[in-house]
Amino acid sequence: MDVLSEFFERTSLQGRLLFAGPVDGTLVLDKPPGMAFIHVIERGALDMVHADKPRIAISEPSVLFCPSTCCYKLRAHQPGGVDLICASFQFGRSGQQPFPLGLLETLVFPLSALEQLGPVIGSLVNEFRTQAPGRSKALNLLFEYVFVLLVRRAVSEGRITSGLLYALQDSQLGPALICIHQEPQLAWSVERLAELAKMSRTKFAALFSEVMSMTPMAYVTAWRMKVAQDLLREGRPIKVIADAVGYASQASFSRTFAQQVGQPPGEWLRDEGEDPPSKLQVQIYRD
Repeated sequence: MDVLSEFFERTSLQGRLLFAGPVDGTLVLDKPPGMAFIHVIERGALDMVHADKPRIAISEPSVLFCPSTCCYKLRAHQPGGVDLICASFQFGRSGQQPFPLGLLETLVFPLSALEQLGPVIGSLVNEFRTQAPGRSKALNLLFEYVFVLLVRRAVSEGRITSGLLYALQDSQLGPALICIHQEPQLAWSVERLAELAKMSRTKFAALFSEVMSMTPMAYVTAWRMKVAQDLLREGRPIKVIADAVGYASQASFSRTFAQQVGQPPGEWLRDEGEDPPSKLQVQIYRD
């Protein structure tokens, strides 16, 4: 399995239809942390607006690829509104993404420039308009495919130049990352990771920190805690989890978990079970 597929598999990338229909006014999303978004402009034109930023006008069918930090509202700027199909994306069940993905600003892709994506968008629109059995599942899978295609395109065009989505596709950092993901229990060191990247220790550490905004060993610890959280949700004993993510004792694992996550494992799991899932609010205001 390639590194990008492996990452999406391990983080349980989930695309969900969020909103579809005409917008005659301003669409506002109340975004939970850790979610990315894709908006397909099927018909009409709109402005991306924010009180402190220049207006961005979009006048043709397009796809918007938005990080969870996107602060723009989408405003139809002509009578008759705009037809939108919107999806939300999260990694794993908690909606939290502790790793910088590298998607910092909303990216706009005119459909006319997305030759490979055109048929997929067409299938998505057709699936949305039908009421065939399995429609929701088909839409979600199509949205996830669109997400992967947009990541590829954004990296190849230099529109994502840092973060995990970029690093996974880098010929030097990618092999090191996939080994961390596949075997978090190993006694990783910067030297060992640098060997996988076929780089010197110094150059590897500098490149990793520049791209990921964290040191290699900080990433190893963060990934181990992510795996540990998944295993806790599955009901695995803490002693088993400690061994699975590379800690010699339950005490050392629990100490690191509390430092990284802010709570001991048992307490975190109790709170995780009590917290209701984040609700994503969609509102349309008439201007």
